[in-house]
Amino acid sequence: MKNFLLTIALLTLGGFVYGQQRPQYTLYMQNNYILNPAIAGIEDYYDMKLSYRSQWVGLEAAPKTGYLSYQMPIGDVDSRHHGVGGNIVSDKTGPTSRLSFDGSYAYHLPISGNLKVSFGVSAGFTQYTTDASQLNPADPNDPAIANSRISQFLPDVSAGLWLYSDKFYVGASGLQLVPATLNYGSSTPSDQNRYRAHYFFTGGYRFPIGYDFLATPSIMVKWIDPAPASMDFNFKLMYQETVWAGVSYRKADSFSALLGVNISSLINVAYSYDYGVNELTDFHKGSHEIILGLQLNNSGRLKCPRNVW
Repeated sequence: MKNFLLTIALLTLGGFVYGQQRPQYTLYMQNNYILNPAIAGIEDYYDMKLSYRSQWVGLEAAPKTGYLSYQMPIGDVDSRHHGVGGNIVSDKTGPTSRLSFDGSYAYHLPISGNLKVSFGVSAGFTQYTTDASQLNPADPNDPAIANSRISQFLPDVSAGLWLYSDKFYVGASGLQLVPATLNYGSSTPSDQNRYRAHYFFTGGYRFPIGYDFLATPSIMVKWIDPAPASMDFNFKLMYQETVWAGVSYRKADSFSALLGVNISSLINVAYSYDYGVNELTDFHKGSHEIILGLQLNNSGRLKCPRNVW
């Protein structure tokens, strides 16, 4: 009974089945490091990001996600150098929650001119917890679920590749690459609870419009076997490398409005609002996401990053 109810909860609340098992982000363009460890150390400062996302506002038990990321270079960023970093991610959907920690390493190699390539790996662990006492069963006195809390730790390994210059980037990454299965206390765990690899492919190009504006179209393709691929189309327009606005479309899911400002060489802020276009649209008031960025030890006093714009 317990395992059956937990499986139903995960199915209905967007949890650990054939679909997406990791948090969804709209502002990943402002922090591609959260999806690709090869980004670590790409800029000549220590990059810290603090983010919070409230998805499907107004829908009971909707996902809420927060993360803290930190990454930095080791060596001269204009030549061969290393990068290190780490992420802490908290994601909660109804009775299910996920807390992950990982550290990453990247190696950056110049190819020619401003063109560079980087390779990155990350490793850590994720704690999955289900609090069955938060479920709303037909029989609230059912001893199979009352005050039941199940927690499990799983290893987490990711890898990525990033080809970049000050004008474009192309990247690919794989997350959750270690096979594992959540068993929720069962001796015969279901294949539906298997840890599934997430693959991301992205590219963007930045070009000037006149003297004051920079335009950046980009695309992201996400694939999680056996679900169909998901695609994001994004466009940003920046004024004097300080204030920017943009739009995004996630196929069959949402339209998004994006805003951001590079307040100084230390602080930048970005915000997004998603308006859903799928079957859940009538039941929620959209999704909000915000990122606060700190560019520490920024000796060049750059307001706008050179490579991750």
